[in-house]
Amino acid sequence: MVTADAVQEIVLAVTPFIGENMARSAARVHCQKLGIADPHVTPDQVELLISRFETGLCVFMGRDKASSLMAPLRRRLGGPR
Repeated sequence: MVTADAVQEIVLAVTPFIGENMARSAARVHCQKLGIADPHVTPDQVELLISRFETGLCVFMGRDKASSLMAPLRRRLGGPR
């Protein structure tokens, strides 16, 4: 999968909850820390990125809601289930 597409899907999913600027900033920082770069991202990298976002979202919406939000992304983006 193309890295930009995966990141965009995640940003779109979390934007209603944390805002676009915070979602994009978090994506950029997480990608840097995880060594995720263009052009392609592996399913394992997608899972790591989703997990990082999920952990952060727990603060804003609780563990159950964060997990519910990220589960469809995991399926759609091909990460481990």
